[in-house]
Amino acid sequence: MLRQQPMSWLARLEERTLPQFNQLVIWLLLATATVLAAWPFQVASGQRHGVVTLIWWLPDSAVMSDITWHFFRGLLVAGIVLWLLQHALPWSLPWSCWLTVIGFTGRWSLHVETTYNTSHIFHMANMLLIIQALWISGDARLIKQTLAAGTYWQTPLVPRWVSLASIAYIGLFHSAAGISKLFFSGPAWANGTSLQLWTYLWGRPSSPSTQLLLSSRSFTRALQVFTLVVESSGLLAVFPRLRPWIGLALLGFYAGVLATFDYGFQFNAILTTVYFLPVEPWLTRRAQQAVKRL
Repeated sequence: MLRQQPMSWLARLEERTLPQFNQLVIWLLLATATVLAAWPFQVASGQRHGVVTLIWWLPDSAVMSDITWHFFRGLLVAGIVLWLLQHALPWSLPWSCWLTVIGFTGRWSLHVETTYNTSHIFHMANMLLIIQALWISGDARLIKQTLAAGTYWQTPLVPRWVSLASIAYIGLFHSAAGISKLFFSGPAWANGTSLQLWTYLWGRPSSPSTQLLLSSRSFTRALQVFTLVVESSGLLAVFPRLRPWIGLALLGFYAGVLATFDYGFQFNAILTTVYFLPVEPWLTRRAQQAVKRL
């Protein structure tokens, strides 16, 4: 009897699944993009330094101009609307995706270019939008066909590489945060004192987590060690057996941050949870059962 040849690694990347989970991700990303479009940014005055965004080359007059801000916001809003209406307007694919990506990247870049300090609250969503746009661009004809035929929800459309690339990026995003702390500050970053200072300066005064962090140096030090280990291990989420454990640890990290600070990490927390916890297999099983009943 002939032995069945194992599926190649590249072939596994091209395995396709029903679009329900990926569509959930797209809706979450578009919700994040809507928040960015509506965000009331304040432009700070001063001299810009170095290469910090993709629009670093624009002159100050363009970066400070209301026309530039309205231009990128207009692209973003148009992209969001067209992408949400893909079932009614399939011709808009993949242009709606790239309008969203360009508008999102441009609007957030303008903020980074015109502020003294910022946090990485939209970077993850930005990169995940790019991954989605790359897939839709490659499979636009197939997607349009299923939309026209009314079989979008019943057709295995999404290649495995879309989820794997997203998981790898989210893991790298967190690992880079942990490793950069070790590189620039060393293990002494987790001394407990620094987190207590940040909590004293920027923590919510009425939050129980703020009071707890300020009351115990040992507890605060343990949390910082936990943060270093969990963030640095993020890339290990590419291994399926480790993924839910890393996801739970990161979810705990985000819960603590959001309970203490106004850092706006809600988007990162939601996207990390969706990809690292077993949401995809659960939702895909439910979708497959629904398709079988048709």
